Amino acid sequence: MMLLTSTMKPFEIGDIFLGCTYVNNPDDDHMGDGRIMQFDKYWRPKGTLYTEGTRYFIVGCKMGPDGTLWAFDCHDHITVRVGPDGKQMGSWDLGRSFGSINWHDDGNLLFGEYFIGTEIWKGTSAKMLDSGILGDGNIYKYTPDLKPIEVYDVETAVEPTMFKGVTHSTLHPSGDFITYTTETARRLMRYDLRNNQQMDDLDGYPDADPLDRADKRWFIAPSYLADGRLMCTVADGLRIYAEDGKTIKDIPLPGYGWAQVTPDVDQRYALAANVWTGVAARIDLDKGVITESIDVGFTAPNRSLAGIAVYTGQGA
Repeated sequence: MMLLTSTMKPFEIGDIFLGCTYVNNPDDDHMGDGRIMQFDKYWRPKGTLYTEGTRYFIVGCKMGPDGTLWAFDCHDHITVRVGPDGKQMGSWDLGRSFGSINWHDDGNLLFGEYFIGTEIWKGTSAKMLDSGILGDGNIYKYTPDLKPIEVYDVETAVEPTMFKGVTHSTLHPSGDFITYTTETARRLMRYDLRNNQQMDDLDGYPDADPLDRADKRWFIAPSYLADGRLMCTVADGLRIYAEDGKTIKDIPLPGYGWAQVTPDVDQRYALAANVWTGVAARIDLDKGVITESIDVGFTAPNRSLAGIAVYTGQGA
């Protein structure tokens, strides 16, 4: 067995982190050596962390307010944390398939549950709950020390594989509500956290057959900018919304599969990752163009680029 040595360095402002599991199990197309790749702000390689305690894709990478990098192996219910020193902290099994995280203004954590239903898609596997299901697809509030507080019984959307719940989520800057998606479904959903109720969708395609794979009118990964504009990757690019849900701009991106997006240090730019092509890119939101990109070398069918985050100096 090859010895995997982690070389991740202490975080510096502008560092980019890519969740890119080394997929190497011929019997499971999501299974392999968990890996987070580190680059500087110019996309020069700095180091690699091989995650301890994981077996599947590393998804949903996100920086916490204290500079801790969070990520998830949602198939095995593992939450990964990496300190600003580049060292992995203790992993947690929180008992559910969490795949995204947000920090509320009361200091508590909000986790999105990735899976629903009773059967995972062919080609992979996942841990089941004691009740015999993959998950309920809800949003869960936890204290900072990871004690459960509340469950938000949110709606999810039908999509072709029938096992996805809250796959991506992003908290509005006000903290009033959370916007989320069921990846490759027809709804861009919102939930009111103050009043504990579902809100009207920000956008959607109610006329579309949710099981029709040929019709690629769907939503993938939402992420708020500090000024309240919402970015969301769609089948053919990146869409930017005003607060009222009106489209400000559609930015075409090459290839299908832009499954993660996050604001850059300078929020004129965004960083996005394409799980199918293995390309990560910096996008100029004003000009609507890719300014820089790299190819991590993992493309379909061995795709695994399922997380992207940037260190902006949190906690420093």
